[in-house]
Amino acid sequence: MVANNKKYLLPMAPWPTLESYRQEISLPVNDLNLFYYKAGNIDLPTMIMIHGLGDDADTWRHVFYPLSKLFHVIAIDLPGFGRSEKPKITYSPSFYIESILKFMDMLSIKSAILMGSSLGGIIAHEMAIEHVNRVTGLILVGGALYQQKRMGDLGLLLMQIPYLGEWLYTKLRKNPKAAYESLRSVYYELGKMPMEDREFLFERVNKRVWSDDQLRAYFSTLRATAKWVKKQQKNIIINLQRIQIPTLILRGDYDHLFSKNNAVDLISIQPEVDYFKIEDAGHLPHQENPDLFLAKLIPWLETHFS
Repeated sequence: MVANNKKYLLPMAPWPTLESYRQEISLPVNDLNLFYYKAGNIDLPTMIMIHGLGDDADTWRHVFYPLSKLFHVIAIDLPGFGRSEKPKITYSPSFYIESILKFMDMLSIKSAILMGSSLGGIIAHEMAIEHVNRVTGLILVGGALYQQKRMGDLGLLLMQIPYLGEWLYTKLRKNPKAAYESLRSVYYELGKMPMEDREFLFERVNKRVWSDDQLRAYFSTLRATAKWVKKQQKNIIINLQRIQIPTLILRGDYDHLFSKNNAVDLISIQPEVDYFKIEDAGHLPHQENPDLFLAKLIPWLETHFS
């Protein structure tokens, strides 16, 4: 190990403005500890934010507090990622759904609006199908269960190949700058983000790369999800037509992972779906253009949940 990279083995620190909202809870699912942020009046409707593959709750850092003024908001680190526990198990969408439901039970949350980014959107979408009474609204950010047209990202496809994926991943440990540059596929213009964001992302991606536990969770999730999503497409039209809750798709205009065609097709299949594009943003519009993201999201929320 290169000596100056030892710092990447230290625990991941929260984004500074989120520090005061940090919480932990022990779930009766593999007895694991789950890290999350919580804010807002508990008498208001609850919104649970679910991050994407390889990400963590800090992905919502620019929208968490503004939304806490209107809702009881919770942003979780999924098991295997961020500061949550990372047991040696098979990670799959079904496991994540079970974990979120247990989490909701422990906090006495009967139902919630779910906002999911990428993988989080897939998980939230499936929860609205499987657990109708637990989901009151859906916000799908750069990801949805409906994927008739596959993601065409070459890097993600290569990562699915056993051994090759692990080799490509661990190779980044030799070059912290290369690890940071690997983020460009999910941003429109990474270099134009504020300096504090870029510094935070640089440190975070390298901490992730150096974590053997997170590496294991990443590949387990990636490969299990790819097979699971393909299987779910068999009855997807019928299942989506049964969803009767307000749903919003928020997609960065330069998102190369979540197809525009999939987003547009979903509008014609599932009832009560609205779609807004976020200009000057890629796969993570809530990070890259949070002001426009909130400008589109908040009026929609006020229409349906105020």
